[in-house]
Amino acid sequence: MNFKKSKNVEGSIRIIDVKRTVCLMLVTALFSTFGLNAQTTPKPPTPPNSKTSTSKSYAIEIDTDDEEHNSSVSISISDDSYKFRASYHKSKNNGVKTMLLNQLGKSNLSINGNTYLWSNNQSGNEVFECKLTNGRLRMHVDTEVASKSFVEKINKLGNNLKYYISGTDAKKESEKAAAKAKRELERAERELERAKREAERAAREAKRTEKN
Repeated sequence: MNFKKSKNVEGSIRIIDVKRTVCLMLVTALFSTFGLNAQTTPKPPTPPNSKTSTSKSYAIEIDTDDEEHNSSVSISISDDSYKFRASYHKSKNNGVKTMLLNQLGKSNLSINGNTYLWSNNQSGNEVFECKLTNGRLRMHVDTEVASKSFVEKINKLGNNLKYYISGTDAKKESEKAAAKAKRELERAERELERAKREAERAAREAKRTEKN
């Protein structure tokens, strides 16, 4: 049998050889890349800076028809600061001033008219400031810098001022809190009873609709 030799055989062989060469080059390049990546130790991600903070606050507001007894006291304590804010009738200003002078003295005190300002700075940072004007008081302590004994002293002073300004004491405050909690509980019970009656009424309406 006679076979005819194709003229495109050599061309086909060349194309196949070229394709094989290209594939080998690609495979070699991929293995080289994987090898480099395997030798390189990945850097762990840097965790974000975070600072946990716990805080507690106390606030009491008393509003009456008699302006002389209207007052507002707010105390806020966090990990790094103590803040006291109060507004009250000007008739209590002398009493507040006397309490501050007895506890803070006259060191680091500047007086400008009716404004009394106690301040203490260390290395350019404000550690403590207390500002008293007619009917307003503001105190701030950097608890991270101030000594523990001073922070305790201001905390006790703030509580005493709170009771004086609000016209209450620890016992009265506890009684008021208990009375408020009782009122809230009674209100919640009334709301529950009302919701129960509404549910029963809706159930009766649904049954009536089914019968019709």
